[in-house]
Amino acid sequence: MAFNPSRRALACAACGSTRELPEPTSDAQAQALREQDYQDALRRLAAREPSLQARVVDCPSCGAQTRFDGHVAGDLCAFCASPLLVEEAHLERLIQPQALLPFALDPTAAQRVFAQWVAGRWFAPNALKRTVSQADGIRGVYAPWWTYDASTLTTYRGERGVRRQVAGNHSGDRSRAGQPPQVVTDWAPAAGVVQVDFDDILVVGSPSIPPHLARVLDRWNLAALRPPEPELMAGFSVEVYRHGLEQGFSEARGRMQPAIDSAIHRDIGGDEQRIHARQTVVDNIRFKHLLLPVWIGSYRFGSKAYQVVVNGQSGEVEGDRPYSIIKIAVAAVLAIVLLLVLASMSSR
Repeated sequence: MAFNPSRRALACAACGSTRELPEPTSDAQAQALREQDYQDALRRLAAREPSLQARVVDCPSCGAQTRFDGHVAGDLCAFCASPLLVEEAHLERLIQPQALLPFALDPTAAQRVFAQWVAGRWFAPNALKRTVSQADGIRGVYAPWWTYDASTLTTYRGERGVRRQVAGNHSGDRSRAGQPPQVVTDWAPAAGVVQVDFDDILVVGSPSIPPHLARVLDRWNLAALRPPEPELMAGFSVEVYRHGLEQGFSEARGRMQPAIDSAIHRDIGGDEQRIHARQTVVDNIRFKHLLLPVWIGSYRFGSKAYQVVVNGQSGEVEGDRPYSIIKIAVAAVLAIVLLLVLASMSSR
């Protein structure tokens, strides 16, 4: 049986029978949503995390052997589609995922939004629509994410600028008499301390999804998180993080800076602000390790492979696609003709 997102239950691919999944207990749900202490986790991972070696897994249904790459913790048997869930795939010293978002889109719905996305690409070749029906397929993956909470305290030095108007004949300059007033800015030193708290900064823990396709994976309803029960993973691949806890926090720390700078600008006040120096202390760092649902579609057009990513919760789509040189050329010609017609009409 595999998890069926449309039925929210385990379903048998052979006979269609289903088994409802019980709601998690309040204790299990609380544990899934609990933030963990960052510094304590680093102490427990004092040595470098071990490299993840490939492993061969025997299918419990048909006996076929499947090779798992080092970053994969679960998959489907290619011969009988039975779920291969390998608990030991998470090596002893790796941080376990504590919660996941179940898939909301089933394969049919994911393929539908994929096809709608292709249909909306005007500059894509017409033959692409026919090629999509021969796609390598849509694959459901629980991808690894980190979330970080933190408190920051920043000491800064800068300047506050206040604008004022200066008359055209200011200081008796007769050469400027009658000219419109000028706006000048008076600058004064400024210093202070600002506190900014951050909650659930999301950082993907895997390089499998190219950054230019990850735009649709920035928005999630984390209120729907559940404990990572094996039944919810059945039928989907489960990927182990390759960007570790510290690397993820380094990216999260970079994302904090614009919000900290905005707080400094507000604290300085005035009409303009300059920041000359700042020093930030980050404290009370907490994190969660999550598995989030992603549909990944791949297809070939010509001799090149393309990838499409579908948010498994919201259905948002982003992807690579080929361009039709003929369509682009026709559009350019039409644009030139339109400009010539507009120019001709305006000259009459």
